[in-house]
Amino acid sequence: MLHHFSVRPRAAAIIMFQAFALSAVTPSALSWTLEEMLNPPYFDAADIRDVRKGGFGVARIREVSDREIAVVIACLVQVPSEEALAPFLDDSLPVDPQHLRDQKLIDPDLPDESFRAVSLGSDSRDEIRHYLEAHPGLGLNLSSEEIWAFQALRDVNDPVAVEATLEDILHRRYLAYREAGLDGAIPYARENGEQVSPGAELRRTEEEMLGLHEIYPEFHNAWLRYPASVLEDIVRDDYFWLKLDIEDRPAFVLSHRLEAANEDTHLVGIRDYYMSHFFDVSQRVAVVTRLESGENIMIYLERAWVDYWSGLASLKKKIGRKVLTKQMEHLLEEHGICGT
Repeated sequence: MLHHFSVRPRAAAIIMFQAFALSAVTPSALSWTLEEMLNPPYFDAADIRDVRKGGFGVARIREVSDREIAVVIACLVQVPSEEALAPFLDDSLPVDPQHLRDQKLIDPDLPDESFRAVSLGSDSRDEIRHYLEAHPGLGLNLSSEEIWAFQALRDVNDPVAVEATLEDILHRRYLAYREAGLDGAIPYARENGEQVSPGAELRRTEEEMLGLHEIYPEFHNAWLRYPASVLEDIVRDDYFWLKLDIEDRPAFVLSHRLEAANEDTHLVGIRDYYMSHFFDVSQRVAVVTRLESGENIMIYLERAWVDYWSGLASLKKKIGRKVLTKQMEHLLEEHGICGT
């Protein structure tokens, strides 16, 4: 699920990815050739040749913000869709093990117990200070109420109390999103009374997923309106919390995974609706559909919002896209799904 690349000094960025920006295709891909599926302006002739040879095509897509980074790749797969999507459908999300500290599938019946496993770790003194000294702005993605909750612990300076407050905040954010979807994603407090809405950022990203809307419009609409819209094709609807290493600090992520399948298409969407620092939000989509030739094609997309870029943003974004592309390709090659 998560990937890292250097975007500023000492920054280990984790990109999860996600966005669909294919050209218009019909809901049934069975009548479409590879050339019709991967056509300009997103893919070009060189991409099609690479895909036919067993390699990857890389799309050129529009990012909706200067703080957003997005990558879309395509490849032919020689295995059933369930096998091709296996890395995204395990009881854990696909995360670079070098940066993963912990993750847990949340029990919907006992979510409070799932969050009791959240821990800052034995070497947590500096991170406890980050939380006790939290203030509106960059460094920690917290609401004003959450900041006040940590500030109230300054005189106590109790690591157990800080960790318990963090568990409670993650639990509350999970419940708020589960009840109201994007509208329930609690904002982050920034300087001068401003706020960042993770739900609004995710909505902007998803509304740009034009190809997803064409390939699987029912899923696209259900995901945007979740949980108000119910889709009969849903196979899996579950949640995770993750603890990652970002910029040599523990970062906590809340993720929602939605899997759907119909006669022609099998799709997994992973939405990171909370990230404790460096990133605001992130999404991934992996979809397998069958072409006229009988071959299966996979489209894998990752899209994320960085809280800010230090230095030349255009250069950092270019480097980030290049590294992210290689990491996405490596994930598929490593699992023998596609690639040469």
